[in-house]
Amino acid sequence: MAPESAIADVMTQAVAHLATEWEIDIWCPGSRTLRPSPVRVVPFAQPDLETATALGAYDLVIYALGDSSFHAAILPLARRVPGLAVVHDASLTNLVLFTARQDEWLEDLVAHVRREHGADKAAYLRDPGDSGGTETWLRLCAEVTLADVAVEHSLGAVVHSRWHAQQIDGRLLGDVSVARLPVPHAHGGNDEEIREVIQDRLDALDDDAVLLVTVGHVNANRGLGVLLAAIAEDPALKNVHLWAVGTHGAQVGTVVRLADELGLGARFEVPGRVSDGELRAILHRADIAAALREPVLEGQSASVLTQMQAGLPVIVYNHAHYAELPDDAVVKASPVDRIASVREAIRSLAHDCDLRTAKGTAAREYVLGGSTGAAYADGIRRAADLALARRPYVHLAEDLTSQLRRNGLSRKSVVIDNVTSISLELFDLD
Repeated sequence: MAPESAIADVMTQAVAHLATEWEIDIWCPGSRTLRPSPVRVVPFAQPDLETATALGAYDLVIYALGDSSFHAAILPLARRVPGLAVVHDASLTNLVLFTARQDEWLEDLVAHVRREHGADKAAYLRDPGDSGGTETWLRLCAEVTLADVAVEHSLGAVVHSRWHAQQIDGRLLGDVSVARLPVPHAHGGNDEEIREVIQDRLDALDDDAVLLVTVGHVNANRGLGVLLAAIAEDPALKNVHLWAVGTHGAQVGTVVRLADELGLGARFEVPGRVSDGELRAILHRADIAAALREPVLEGQSASVLTQMQAGLPVIVYNHAHYAELPDDAVVKASPVDRIASVREAIRSLAHDCDLRTAKGTAAREYVLGGSTGAAYADGIRRAADLALARRPYVHLAEDLTSQLRRNGLSRKSVVIDNVTSISLELFDLD
């Protein structure tokens, strides 16, 4: 329920619609600042037995899980009280690793990674150190997502793309449902405020300048190096300006230096985190957008939906959940031949106003046609019905596990295989 959380924004959009049919309380980690809510909010201090017991009294608990510190107190409860997991990020590596260290089951997690992914990745997960840097860690997060660990006790899961569903399907007892992510309302800061420095930069653009924007956290998988190289190596794109909008850290210095080296210092802006009013102004002036995440760590991109809602044609890589976006609304570049493919995409849009208009119109219609809070609530409601139907199977699994352990058979693979096979057939779980 933190005001700056986009996940909190889209979840409360769903709650507003779900509350017309359900009695809902929102439980959230205690905070001094909470966003407004359409239903009762219950802050909790710790994810302890008392909190778990209170949650267990509800008909269903829905857990919002993302790979950030906001969710560090939520995952332990999701593993203790089976419920419906709404999984926003395809990779939950940081969240699961933090929880395992905090709750002292790191060695169990490392053993799991060793079995699933090999000894090298298990060793690196236990002690990342400084070797390899940020890009190596992001690659590991994409390969060892640990989402299976996060949802293994769940009655079901909601994800936001078919690509993500395929990654965790079969890793939990319940069903995996796909629901279209709504566009977040909030981006931080005063809604209407536009700082003078932002307005001056927008006003300084020539009338014939083509503004290419990319929105979201400025980090190592943002694809800014590709965008800069694509623009710099093409004289036909000399009127293209690139703005990277969003929160950034120390890594932004590397990108700024690269822009200077490529002679693009005057055509590259990093305005940082902007207010809602500033974002609207920037997107209104923009001609083209780009969302070139590689590797892909989120289950669906809220920022790409924001850019599409603004009526902008968006350049994406033809992979992961981006490949599921409609062809008439985006331009899909090759994730292999990146610079050449992205350059061609920028060139086609920069020099064809009609194409930009057609793509942008289709993009906006796609978002308005299904990326809404009401549609999201419908998806969660359907997933909840499936999750409640799975509750008896959880009790069955717990009883079987307890019986096998009491009889000393829990480590006998032949027994486990036979019991599992019979249970799957008997309860039609395959």
